[in-house]
Amino acid sequence: MFYLRLNKVRILNNRELLGKAEIQLMSFVTLGDADFPMLADFFKTNDDKQKKELIKQAVTKVVSSRIMPEIQKIKDNQIIYFGDCGYNLYVSETIPDNFNWLLLAIDIDKKQRDNAALMGDILTDKNIGSMVTSIGSLATLSNPVTAAVTTLTSMVADSLIKVFKQERDDQAGLLLTSFIRSQHYPYGKRDREDVPDTTGNMFIDYTIFAF
Repeated sequence: MFYLRLNKVRILNNRELLGKAEIQLMSFVTLGDADFPMLADFFKTNDDKQKKELIKQAVTKVVSSRIMPEIQKIKDNQIIYFGDCGYNLYVSETIPDNFNWLLLAIDIDKKQRDNAALMGDILTDKNIGSMVTSIGSLATLSNPVTAAVTTLTSMVADSLIKVFKQERDDQAGLLLTSFIRSQHYPYGKRDREDVPDTTGNMFIDYTIFAF
């Protein structure tokens, strides 16, 4: 079994000029090559229509997210706790050899979004075209599928941020990180506290537990 658990989140600036904010956390976990057979097929075909369809399938796989309930009345420098046992963001019967993790915190001004709404916002013709071009450029690499998974995760994150910005929802935090089993959890355990995100505005406590 494998568990990725969120224990605590601290947000320095809630992105509100005055008062408290409503924060929504979204977690996206993507595994390695075996989890994305459609990307292997992507590099085997020259059909543009099929490439776009395969990218859509891959994006859908990435956005198999855990969208958590909106957390209200968050003030600056507030710590968000998840009980004394934390909150499982990802559970698997097998231990992955590697995976990518994206944790996004948004100050919601309008409404929460479900997976279907997010997919509709991300899978525009323009976004799909950009993803096809960017991932297609990786074909000459020795392991293009591995690079494609990481690239796709980053591009989905960029698309999400643009979507929220258009809706006037502010990004409060963004953690984008990758793990390798032999390096980061060789014995099935990893505990980290106060891990800074890419914005410097969010700090995360998390646990990896596997057996």
